[in-house]
Amino acid sequence: MYRIRRLAALLLIMSMIAAMIAVPAGAEAASDQALFNFENGTQNFTGAGGASLSSSSEQSYAGAQSLKMSVNVTGASTSPFAKLGNPAGLTAGSTYEFHIWVPSNANIAGVQPYMMDKNWSWTGSLVSYSSLAKDSWNTLALTIPASAANPFNELGVQLQTSGDFNGSIYIDSIALVGGAPVETPSPASLSDLRVNGVTVAGFSDKKLSYIAHVPNGATAAAITATTSDPEATAAVSGGGSLAVGENEVSVLVTAKDQTTQTYTIKLIRDLPGGGSNRIFVQGTNFYAGHEPIWFNGANTPWDNWNDFGGDFDYSFWDTHFGQLHDNGVNATRVWITSNGEVGIDIDESGHVSGATAAHWNDLDSLFYLAQKHGVYIMATLMSFDHMKDAHPNYTSWRNMLMNDDNIDSYVNNYVIPFTNRYKANPYLWSIDFMNEPDWVYEESKLPWEQLQKLFAKMSVAVHENSKVLTTVGMAMVKYNSGTCTEGCQGNKVGDAELMGAAGGNPLAKLDFWAPHYYDWMGQYWGVPMYMTPEQFGLSADRPSVIGETAALGTAGHTLEQDYFSAYANGWQGMMPWTSNDVDWLGDLAKVGPAASSFYSQHPDLVFPPIRSNNADLSDLQIDGATIPGFAANTLNYSVQVPFKTKEVTVTATAADAKSTVTVDGGTKLKKNVKKLKEGANTVTVRVKAEDGTEQTYSIIVIPTRD
Repeated sequence: MYRIRRLAALLLIMSMIAAMIAVPAGAEAASDQALFNFENGTQNFTGAGGASLSSSSEQSYAGAQSLKMSVNVTGASTSPFAKLGNPAGLTAGSTYEFHIWVPSNANIAGVQPYMMDKNWSWTGSLVSYSSLAKDSWNTLALTIPASAANPFNELGVQLQTSGDFNGSIYIDSIALVGGAPVETPSPASLSDLRVNGVTVAGFSDKKLSYIAHVPNGATAAAITATTSDPEATAAVSGGGSLAVGENEVSVLVTAKDQTTQTYTIKLIRDLPGGGSNRIFVQGTNFYAGHEPIWFNGANTPWDNWNDFGGDFDYSFWDTHFGQLHDNGVNATRVWITSNGEVGIDIDESGHVSGATAAHWNDLDSLFYLAQKHGVYIMATLMSFDHMKDAHPNYTSWRNMLMNDDNIDSYVNNYVIPFTNRYKANPYLWSIDFMNEPDWVYEESKLPWEQLQKLFAKMSVAVHENSKVLTTVGMAMVKYNSGTCTEGCQGNKVGDAELMGAAGGNPLAKLDFWAPHYYDWMGQYWGVPMYMTPEQFGLSADRPSVIGETAALGTAGHTLEQDYFSAYANGWQGMMPWTSNDVDWLGDLAKVGPAASSFYSQHPDLVFPPIRSNNADLSDLQIDGATIPGFAANTLNYSVQVPFKTKEVTVTATAADAKSTVTVDGGTKLKKNVKKLKEGANTVTVRVKAEDGTEQTYSIIVIPTRD
């Protein structure tokens, strides 16, 4: 929905606050103590938009090295960037100097130092090429607004070209005006911290607290700490015996001068996967295992814009998921990437190569916490915001959509890894491929045909690799229906459309509908909570949920009335916007009472009883001895007994005390006795779990003369 909900987070403001003076090339000093001096590499700056970066001695303002920004673009362009994500050491209200060398006779329009704060608000300092000294160093100043929200998201330099340009500029000695030496590491610091051989996500010698995950099957983890000073020592406490859930690991670093510093890791041993509460579809209803469920839901789209791989706050999600559950909310919709600026690795051409370690680590925490608190997640992978021209990399996402090979790169290198990483967690109940693609078509003017290719390939990938359900959160039912009351354009994400885009593959199909509704739509298509999904224009062959609606309640109704009426009219869930006050349309104070009221009337429909689906055996014996090679997941055995053996007694022990065990048709011990005949004798053991799941073990008993 193209709405008020993100205005404060998305407005980009330009502040032309630069001062520029030319500095002779001979101003180089013997050493460079600037915050970013590039003496030992690129300092994690990366190139984008036709720019590649390297540390170079060809030019230097101070010290011996600078950052070489090599650019190759055709025509006028504003795409080349040298940028640093999550820059540390910057202060709001301060002015920083950038020293930049530009060549003569080049198709350069201007150079712009810039930064973006926590909310992606842009502050830039554009200086025209005509004002720059050529073949020489220039000092450009950038003042960070005092109101800029920390932590900052990006710092860098944008090159604007006026025509074809294949050449280089140089960047050096970015520092606080007045001089700010680089802080030297504490003698009691670490240069690396690893869990099972992998550096913890987001490691920095100055960052003292981390979160890391290990699989449920891991009962211990190897913690490796490397000190910055070889004469310092590091003492690790914890990690040797891990409980399921959260474990504390600490590393005490002691310097030679007895200075100490402690690093901590919240080391999470993930909860078991599987379980009997995975969501599946039967007809037009949802089931959690064998029990019907209604999604008494909400939207918690983000805490901090682009949370995952950005400014993820573990404590917020831990607390908020607990609050949702306590208020009777059993599901929420979360934006996995808000506009694509953080988390996913995508180049200017639109090719997706994967995602950052921090992105995956933060998502590991999200899904752990969802499972911990029993809140189902509808994971929205993209939004129309990715392709909206309000952030630096929107052209990359447009290029992804408009090129079939790039779509494949996104599906193969991100969607499939995402699906496989979290498919065992039953609380990933669905994947919403894109938030409101209608606006990609209407505002960004990109064709439905390419969106359909994207959704079709995503759907095939998810269905081939998992049982996770799929949908698309459409803004307006006119693009989700051929039978709505006004202006219907046909179902752009219908079966025929998606399967046609996937060469007829039947897996290119959405499992349920999830349209959005806000009161401005009512005059055209009616209010969905007060009509059936079919009356609203949706096909009645699968479940439908209302994926977004203002938590204020619809016109003339309370939110509580909306929940109850949606249920009465056959909708299978409703997810108000939002539970956490990302804008004025909703917060937990609005969602909580309404959701609690519905829960109080339908407790087993909101939180169905979870019955065990464990149909394993923990032991299987013949005549009091465990069968050689027994394992719970091995179902077939062959056992030899002496030739004169006339009978054997089979004893089967269920792994779950709530399961029932039947041996050859009886559960009593006397019926577990198997009379043997010459040749192969088959004994069957049937285990029925609490939820009705069944599993059969087979033993072939062979009397033998050997």
